[in-house]
Amino acid sequence: MASNVLYTLKGDQDALLECLQAKLPGIISAVGGQWRVVWGPVIWKARPDDADTGPDNTWFIAHSPSVTFDDGSTREAYVVAVAGTNANSIYGWYENLAVGRVVDFSAWVRGRFTQPPVPVNRGDIVPTGTYVAYGTAAAAHTLLTEPSPPGSASEGLKLHEYLNNILASESTRVVFTGHSLGGTLSPTIALALAESGALKGEGLVYTTGGSSPGNRSFVNLFTQTFPTSTSTYPESGYAVWNRNIINSRDIIPQAWSTKRILSPAQNLNNIPSIYGIPTIPFIEFVMSWLKANVNRSHIVYAPLPSHILLTGKPEETPKKVAEFLGVALGNHNTFYNNVFDVQLPDLECKELKKKTEEEILLEYPVIGDIEWGKEHPVEVEAAVTALRASGVLDDNEE
Repeated sequence: MASNVLYTLKGDQDALLECLQAKLPGIISAVGGQWRVVWGPVIWKARPDDADTGPDNTWFIAHSPSVTFDDGSTREAYVVAVAGTNANSIYGWYENLAVGRVVDFSAWVRGRFTQPPVPVNRGDIVPTGTYVAYGTAAAAHTLLTEPSPPGSASEGLKLHEYLNNILASESTRVVFTGHSLGGTLSPTIALALAESGALKGEGLVYTTGGSSPGNRSFVNLFTQTFPTSTSTYPESGYAVWNRNIINSRDIIPQAWSTKRILSPAQNLNNIPSIYGIPTIPFIEFVMSWLKANVNRSHIVYAPLPSHILLTGKPEETPKKVAEFLGVALGNHNTFYNNVFDVQLPDLECKELKKKTEEEILLEYPVIGDIEWGKEHPVEVEAAVTALRASGVLDDNEE
């Protein structure tokens, strides 16, 4: 969660980085133990001089020489923390909505991340291929290859270089974690590092509220590399490794599968009625728009292994889009804060401004898509009409 501490703030890249460099060490040390930041933090913005948006990506690595894990073992540990999309971030939108094009994951990994991923021609997609969304792969490339900046730990080193050079024993654990879009990107970079041979020690993934990075072959490769664990503390609801911990009423983990029969618990078709019936027609319309974007990919997205925390529907079914979004935001943020009993600090930094409520809504996959669609209904209607005419909007949920 520490990588998300800037989620309510906006400013240019230098100001955001200066704030995080000053505040992060104290936040990490407050966790307890012997944790310290050993790589980063890094702030990356597609438009670094834009002071009216937050970071496009935020990430860092923390280290402790001695951590007692849930299985009772005490080990050296590294944590690779990745933040979710920030509000009003055009690059974040690019990552979220670039699901209509895909990248051959195995071919990209063979290139050792030195070149940006290239989308596969739709006519070259094969059923046995291992594919991830182009937006996800492009963001993962940034995370893996952007060097740690001046003033941050391990200045000049790229993330994959740092992890490849650590003196890890067999007992060392490297944990990849993130929430929201960070819950999509962290398992993607973990798998890329493992497949390339750059991951030392034992890799573990611990994510919350992430959407699906790729297709079933990608999921199969992930589960082979990072086998799921059973809960060591079943009463806690979150003591599991290598699963996406999700709230059953969180709409973001419902993306991006469109086939209910293949993924009944997590697919876009669940979203309109997730908080009750009757549904809101505009929400159904936006889901048609999102499914159209997904179907342009010519793959079927599949969720990573999940640990679903069941929660009930709200006492009153939302009747307006704004009400729906308010319930959705609470189920995506407040729910997890309560489960883990953590609260992000309210940071104040020179030259940074607070985001508006609308900008915070725009921050998240799916939630932001609905908010954007509410503000641009003509564009959404035109896009859906065009995609229907082209035949890519398949309404067959099976």
